Amino acid sequence: MLRVPHRPAVGPSVMTGLCVLSFLLDASVVSRSHVGLAVLASGALALGAAAAQTWMYGTGRQVVACGLSLCVAACSLLTTSLVQGAVLQRTPGWAELCGLLALLCLTCRYARPSLVMVCSVPLFVAAMRTQERAPVVLDLPVFRDVDGLFVLLPMAFVLLGGYLRGEDGRRRAAARDVRRAERLDLARDLHDHVAHYVTAIVVQAQAGEHIVEKDPATARRLFSNIEQTGQDGLVAMQRMVRLLRTSETATAQAAVTPVMTSIKELVRRADSVGQRVSLEIVEGVKADDWPPQLAKTAKRLVQEGLTNVRKHARTASAVHVRMEVAAGRLVIHVRDNGTSQHHGRPWFLPSGFGMIGLRERVDELGGELSSGPMPEGGWELSASIPLNWADRKPR
Repeated sequence: MLRVPHRPAVGPSVMTGLCVLSFLLDASVVSRSHVGLAVLASGALALGAAAAQTWMYGTGRQVVACGLSLCVAACSLLTTSLVQGAVLQRTPGWAELCGLLALLCLTCRYARPSLVMVCSVPLFVAAMRTQERAPVVLDLPVFRDVDGLFVLLPMAFVLLGGYLRGEDGRRRAAARDVRRAERLDLARDLHDHVAHYVTAIVVQAQAGEHIVEKDPATARRLFSNIEQTGQDGLVAMQRMVRLLRTSETATAQAAVTPVMTSIKELVRRADSVGQRVSLEIVEGVKADDWPPQLAKTAKRLVQEGLTNVRKHARTASAVHVRMEVAAGRLVIHVRDNGTSQHHGRPWFLPSGFGMIGLRERVDELGGELSSGPMPEGGWELSASIPLNWADRKPR
């Protein structure tokens, strides 16, 4: 499981504070009559609808969110008709305006294309017409020289919602590309993984056929191994097929280099580019016994860790890679000694797409992945994967 440090939600807190202030401002200046109560009620409805829509769009309730937007727009227009020209009315309803603008932005960002125009046009008109409630507001010095203020504000929030929608789309596309590339990489490994288990089954079956009469005890042990190997192979293929949700075909990969040889080569190459990179393999790490998926993931962990150091910790002078076995789990640490650069270094989840594929691999093996600063300084990428992952039920 990928652990990310908790960050306080500053944006929602600020927006909540502004909404409360705007509501209190309306309450302090509206007339104490049914007109003033209508303005306050409409403002509360708009703010509540904006808060509810953040949940609705997150849970896929697009039609309900659209219907709520239309209801708020209709209530706002009705309130405008009711209070238009009221003698003691000195506010257009700032709380309601904030709610309408928030709904407009949320609609342009999250609504389906077929619903954007249906919802945004009534909200835009309702926000624009709030100026008709208190013409005296436009005579204030701060607004006197601003032409079309109540048109520019909705337009600005429409553009903001459209911009955020585009950013969301680009991020989803980038994440899809990363996952697709990782699945294709897994597909290329599929042939070797199948061959690994099938070859073991065939060899043991041939041996058992020759000794079944001479040494029945050994033959029974071989047949038991065949059964276990077949089960491990089925588990491995089931896990990989779940990841390969696309229909692209894979090509067979060439001979696989032993994982420790590949890792040592990665360390050697990283050490040759200026940073001192060391590799520590604690006694008990037997890579020859690892299944292909575990070996591939171990290599990818070291590769991604060294790549992140080169990208984000260029001032680090030393990098240490440690591999050990503890409590039946393979534990890999990639640590650097960078200090000051970590203060401005972002956590990898918001922008580090290279970690997405790595997380899929680690999760599929029942492991845990974390990344973050160390108390003594520097940065650490750490993973813990059970060696007997094939015995675990798929999650």
